[in-house]
Amino acid sequence: MEELNPVSHEIYIEVQQALFKETRMLREERWREWLETMVEKDIVYLAIVSQLRYRKDNRYTGAKDVPSLDENWAGLDRRVAQMESGLQWTTDPAERVRHFITNLEVFEGKKPNEYIVYSNCQTVRNRRVYEEMTYCYGRNDVWRRSADGKLRLCRREVDVDERFVSGKNHNFPM
Repeated sequence: MEELNPVSHEIYIEVQQALFKETRMLREERWREWLETMVEKDIVYLAIVSQLRYRKDNRYTGAKDVPSLDENWAGLDRRVAQMESGLQWTTDPAERVRHFITNLEVFEGKKPNEYIVYSNCQTVRNRRVYEEMTYCYGRNDVWRRSADGKLRLCRREVDVDERFVSGKNHNFPM
């Protein structure tokens, strides 16, 4: 495992504030603004569900990690357009979505002005009277300082804890 170098306290706080801003924008359904101001055009956005097998079970030779979401900028743009269309059944009536971020670690990236960000997250979605879905997951992000000096997300790999996603969908950025 390669050595990771922690960032300065100032950069740590800057990344933390960017993550908090991101969650607020998503809660306020400002998806287009999030995509255009906080996400790089070369984004890789993955959500992985792992197959859980006994450690000694070597019968299966395929990959144990299966992407439930594998998006680039165009895919995220289509998702945002779908949310904006008014035709997305999961947003009418509007959902109440709350993101929690914890165990935040920020390290220097492989390239200048890039930061490796590890966090654990929980998202709670409430819709209608009795529909509540809770998702727990880890995130491995790479954030990059762009030419305008702002931090933008360029890679997110979400490690979903559930073996089978019990919620109705992943129609929200994790």
